[in-house]
Amino acid sequence: GAIARLTRGGLVDALAQDYVRTARAKGLGEPAVIGRHALRVAIVPVLTYLGPATAGLVTGSVVVESIFEIPGLGFSFVSSVQDRDAPVLLGVTVFYCLLVLLANLAVDVATAWLDPRARS
Repeated sequence: GAIARLTRGGLVDALAQDYVRTARAKGLGEPAVIGRHALRVAIVPVLTYLGPATAGLVTGSVVVESIFEIPGLGFSFVSSVQDRDAPVLLGVTVFYCLLVLLANLAVDVATAWLDPRARS
């Protein structure tokens, strides 16, 4: 729901911009105006939301795996805390940090690719 609201709000804002009006004046069809011009700028807030949402997903896996005793990295994390196994705890923490960093890097690269204003 939040992603749909962000997309709609960004698209409403983008459709009111001058470059969309110029694209329509050049004779482009409505799918081309929305797809090539408006949606590229409107999707940037969605990408910005999805970066930290990935961290929430990873953190949520720890909770779900520990509650339902599903074998996975989250369960290993919780069991290493209970067993005071520092190397496993540090390894899983570093792996989760790398996942979050890679997700944020992917968001930044995608934002720079989609919105030329973000490159500077």
